[in-house]
Amino acid sequence: MDTTPTVTPHEARELLHRAETLSRDAHNATRWPYITFILALGVATSLGTFAMAVTTGDTFGLAYFATLTVVFALLIFFMFSIRGRSAFSRGRRWTASIAAWFVSYAAALAVVIWAHGSVPLAAAASGLVLVVSIVCAAREARA
Repeated sequence: MDTTPTVTPHEARELLHRAETLSRDAHNATRWPYITFILALGVATSLGTFAMAVTTGDTFGLAYFATLTVVFALLIFFMFSIRGRSAFSRGRRWTASIAAWFVSYAAALAVVIWAHGSVPLAAAASGLVLVVSIVCAAREARA
């Protein structure tokens, strides 16, 4: 007759604690590429839009090209780093973070297009992009 060994309450608590620790560590390891991406995206796009808003001619083209290059590099990094771990990208919090970044970036692009050369507006719009991305990353880190 096979009997399964009984688990003492102390052993059960230890097993539950170990399972909780493993789950938390796995969750944190999956979340860091998302946090890194949203922070880097916010920094790159805020600096890029500020540079585009206050420059003209060839310098504007260089700022535009550099911003696009950095954003594409970030996208490639992000796609490689979350390969097989895309559960967060389907969540409401991540969708809200990207939507908030997009709205703030659209406002910064509007400043670049319609208020080109206005340093105070460029600083405010670019700062908004940076603040939104920092808030979204902090929210993701605390979740």
